[in-house]
Amino acid sequence: MEKFYTTLVKLNSLQFKYRTLITFGIVLIVILASDVLFNVFFPSIVNLLESQFSIVLSDHESIDLGFAPEIWGGVLAMVLGTLIIVVAIAAESSPKLMDLFVKDWLSLIYVWFLILSSLHATVIMFYVEPLNRVSSIVLNTYVYLFLASVFTLPYIFYILLYSKTSNVVTTISGIIKSFIFNLKKPSIHSAMNNSMEVIEEYQKEIMGSLDQLDDLLAFTQFKETQTEIIREISTIIQTYISNKPGFNSRFFHLTPTIKDNATFRTYTKTQYEEMANSLTFYEVKVFRLLGNSYIKMIENDRFDIASLIPAELVDIGKTCLEMDDNTILENVNIRFNTLFRFAIKHAYKNNEPRNLYNLSFHYSNMIQEYVKADRVDMATYCYDKFKFYANDIYKNAEGNPSLYFIVDTLTFELRKCQVLIHEKGWSDDEQMNLLKMILQLDKPPGYSKDSVDKGILGGNNGTRRIQIGLALFYLSVDKKDFATAIAEDYLDDLAYFDEKSFKANANTQCFLLSIFGPTFWEDTDRGNLNIYFAPEKDQLEPFKELLFELMDNRLEALERDVQFLTLEVDKLMQRRQRQDGYLNDVDKERMEDLQRKISAREKSDDEKPTEWIMDHDILYTLLCISFFADQEIDESEKGVIFESFGKFVKDVTNESFNSDFGLATEKFIGLENEESRQKQYEDSLMNIKNSKETDSEQLLQLLHAFVDIANADEFIHENELLLIQNAVAIWELDVEINKPKSGAQLEIQK
Repeated sequence: MEKFYTTLVKLNSLQFKYRTLITFGIVLIVILASDVLFNVFFPSIVNLLESQFSIVLSDHESIDLGFAPEIWGGVLAMVLGTLIIVVAIAAESSPKLMDLFVKDWLSLIYVWFLILSSLHATVIMFYVEPLNRVSSIVLNTYVYLFLASVFTLPYIFYILLYSKTSNVVTTISGIIKSFIFNLKKPSIHSAMNNSMEVIEEYQKEIMGSLDQLDDLLAFTQFKETQTEIIREISTIIQTYISNKPGFNSRFFHLTPTIKDNATFRTYTKTQYEEMANSLTFYEVKVFRLLGNSYIKMIENDRFDIASLIPAELVDIGKTCLEMDDNTILENVNIRFNTLFRFAIKHAYKNNEPRNLYNLSFHYSNMIQEYVKADRVDMATYCYDKFKFYANDIYKNAEGNPSLYFIVDTLTFELRKCQVLIHEKGWSDDEQMNLLKMILQLDKPPGYSKDSVDKGILGGNNGTRRIQIGLALFYLSVDKKDFATAIAEDYLDDLAYFDEKSFKANANTQCFLLSIFGPTFWEDTDRGNLNIYFAPEKDQLEPFKELLFELMDNRLEALERDVQFLTLEVDKLMQRRQRQDGYLNDVDKERMEDLQRKISAREKSDDEKPTEWIMDHDILYTLLCISFFADQEIDESEKGVIFESFGKFVKDVTNESFNSDFGLATEKFIGLENEESRQKQYEDSLMNIKNSKETDSEQLLQLLHAFVDIANADEFIHENELLLIQNAVAIWELDVEINKPKSGAQLEIQK
């Protein structure tokens, strides 16, 4: 049976290949057969015409044939001349038209009919008497010539319409789809098991016709036609993906036809193998063509046509979701990422963010389709890529401020996704994970915002405004934890503004949100949509209360951190002094960043304590154990210092601790060298020992605090051990502190 199907397929290929000869034979047979039949029934026809219309046709001499060659020549000249001119001109912009014409049944039949009918007239002119066939004269003059003349003008119109680019596109698309549908037929499916020629033929046809559509897209300058071509390509690949499960697996073999195709000539052997294993050669080709077309459109400022390509990618992605084809979905995501890179390069080079603005909208639509399908994995992947590209854009926006708006746009698009995710009822953990990615869009890793205009960081920060709008939504649906996460992230701006400026910025943002409507007073490619609009205006006051409450707590922590930052600055200063005034770029940038943060939180001199008391001695010793030993203060050590200080000093608050710790830090930095700092450490130990407020039990508790600080990080530094042993000796405690084994913690041994 398979051999039978193979034979049928090959015969079908032959009729496609030799269609011109086949139509010639068919028309010739029809003309000869009609001539014979007309001759047989001619007496009856003559009698009918004589009796009804008094027309005598039996005598051939009464019929003038002198005009026949001229008329046939005129008809042929008009038809063939029009055909040659129209097809030749149209083929310059539509090369495929020539192939389509020579395979068009109607055109071939009509042209052969004209040629053979004119030859028929020539023959009967010279052989009517010897042949005695008056019927042939009547047939040619009153039937063939009549039909040829009547259909001349309609055929010319047919050719003109046929050569129209949009019709060529439809025809090519129909051919590709017919091949795709044929691939599911049992006959083709079976034939591919026996014949590699059949496989290569189908591969060649669907790829070659697709290349013709790509050529048409490059040639034509009409938007209507370009739009139609892109949509047809999208429809083709959607049809292909939908029918793909019914294809013979041998169809996806990497034949020489695929390898020789221009799209894959740059592929390596490994890439060929991956494409073969994933069965994606045709999808890859389509995506490559769409990507190349996108580049051409954005370079030619065809913004609307360029925007159509990612829109069609969304439709392709929806088809993949329906078919549960994860392999092609990954390719769709890769293509979106590739388009983003193209648009970013174009924006950087030409100072034109318009394509990015449109592309972000369509990429967001794809994410929303993932959300509707509950594809957490795909949505998370796309969020991460949004963050990656937003970070890249943000870093480059310093030289092109219009790009900040694109970061705002990306934030807005993900805001829409977050609302949809909430409505779909995803888990809070999943929603919070995605929210954290949104909050990182304007925070490129390793990028300092020191040189960013304070207006952009402050009241004009569109990204923050959209994030606040999202917080308002969460408050409106009783998700305070999510609103708190956004507010906490917003408080990071305190590193760049003092309390007064930050409050002014926050109030400005909330005021703008209160007056903005859903539409803007200017138009964009997406209408007059206002991306900064938030409908939950009634939640502005609750958000401000939440923000400022969190701000008070954050300010206390920041002021405490300032003291630790000054220690890090001192460490860098010491390093620069040892290196003859030189610091590498990383250390230099770090020191500048630390100094900026310190200056933003620095208090005036009249707010600083001046009297040194035993509380400061305790803090100084804790500081030495933490920082003097290894020149580092970990977050865990900061917590131990604060908790330990609270055990020895009554009524400690964040404010009082910050004040006392500031004085201890200034003392440490002011001593400048290790010898002086070591001496002060020993003096502080003696002051603590000699104080009337301390006894041996309290000294032992403080020693435990020293040990806790040393154990706070993973590594016990040699200097930490020496400082603690020094404290034991000065306080004359009956305990021992020995160096622990590797991986073990420091312990007090009695």
